[in-house]
Amino acid sequence: MRQFLTLRYWAALFALFVLVLTVYLAVGRSGPSEAIESLEVRRIDLIASTSTVRSDSVWSVANGRAVGDATAVLSDGRVLTIADGTLGVSTCLFPEALNACVMLADTLGDGIVWFALVPAPEGDDRELELPAIDELLDGVTYARLVNGWEVPLLDKVKRRCDEETPSLNSFVQRFAGSHRTIVDLDRAQVSAVVCDA
Repeated sequence: MRQFLTLRYWAALFALFVLVLTVYLAVGRSGPSEAIESLEVRRIDLIASTSTVRSDSVWSVANGRAVGDATAVLSDGRVLTIADGTLGVSTCLFPEALNACVMLADTLGDGIVWFALVPAPEGDDRELELPAIDELLDGVTYARLVNGWEVPLLDKVKRRCDEETPSLNSFVQRFAGSHRTIVDLDRAQVSAVVCDA
C-alpha cells in the first residue's frame, strides 16, 4: 500500500499519461476505417468492358466495399470473382445488365484488390471518359487522375484541343483540372486528352 503513496509512483503514471496523449495527438484522431478511406491512390492494371456482373444473391457496393460475392464476366471472356468485402466503388447503375459497365481494377494475379465499376460508353463507342490528369508518372507511362486513380498511357497520347501544346506534360500543366482523359477500351490505355469546352 505504501508504494501507491510515493511521489515516484505518481510521477511515473503522469509521465505515462503524457506519453500516450502525445502519441495520440501525433497520430491523429482518425479511426481504422477513416485511415483506409484516405488511401485513395489506386494503380489500375485492368481496364475492361463487362458483359455482366452476376451474383446468386443481392449484390452491391456500399461504404467502399462489395457486399456479397459476385462474378464479373468480361467482354473478352475472362471471369473474375469479386469477393465479399473487396474494396471498390460503383457508379454503374445496372451492373447485371449486358455490356452496361467498364471495370477498372487493381489486381493481384486473378484476384481483385480494388475495383471500380463505371458506366460503359453509349452505343458502339469504345472511348471511356475519365477525370482530368493530375500528374504524369513513371517516365510518362502512367498518369494519376484527380480522383487518385493511376492509369496506363499509350506511347502517344493525342491532345484534342484548339490550343496546341508541345507535349502531354505541358498540356496537363496548361489545362490542369479542365480537361477529360480518354481511355481506348480496345487497348485498355489512355489514348487522348480533351479540353473542356
